[in-house]
Amino acid sequence: MTPLEQIIFLLKAVPVTLAISFLSFLLGLGLGVSLAFMRIYGVAPLRYFSDSYEKFFRSVPVLAVMLLLYFGIGPLVPIFKDPFFTSVISLGIVSGANQSQIFRSAIGSVGRTQMLAAVSIGLTQLKAMRYVILPQALFLAVPGLGSEIALLIKDSAYSFIIGVVELMKHTDILRASQRSLILPYIASAIIYVVMTFPVATYLDKWGSRKKRELGL
Repeated sequence: MTPLEQIIFLLKAVPVTLAISFLSFLLGLGLGVSLAFMRIYGVAPLRYFSDSYEKFFRSVPVLAVMLLLYFGIGPLVPIFKDPFFTSVISLGIVSGANQSQIFRSAIGSVGRTQMLAAVSIGLTQLKAMRYVILPQALFLAVPGLGSEIALLIKDSAYSFIIGVVELMKHTDILRASQRSLILPYIASAIIYVVMTFPVATYLDKWGSRKKRELGL
């Protein structure tokens, strides 16, 4: 294969890598927001659950979760026999713990006084969370979420271990076929940088600009 053909071969795997990253981010977003609100506004059992979840999954390598679900639970729960699904769930579970911390910090920056003000004008606590606290917290969380997206794109590389044909799997195939240990990995590293650096940088700048505009 010519160098151009090798690059094209690697780029063909990028959509799978991005799909895993995007879907796991959405799963982590739902978990992170829910866990953050549980931790701050929930009753004692919910606060304990959120705290335990966050500490546990921030301490466990995502690869360990992925291998446990695929090889340990997969034979018992057929849906985890699917490598793509297992990758998304594993990354999303761990991302949920990371995003929970991001949103806790963001919600804390909004302040409890705004919750009290919203409740005092007749909003329920749930509506106050939805219409007052969460919109502001999202803007405050954007820089951290940008870094989390970049982390997920990089961690999606673990998926090739359980058989997902994504960028790192294509890199390994290229390495074996071309008998080169250097060029395929250098090329894939550059592709990962191109996918992660602009996203994290743009969201960091965008989030900072929005916070200044809104006076947060």
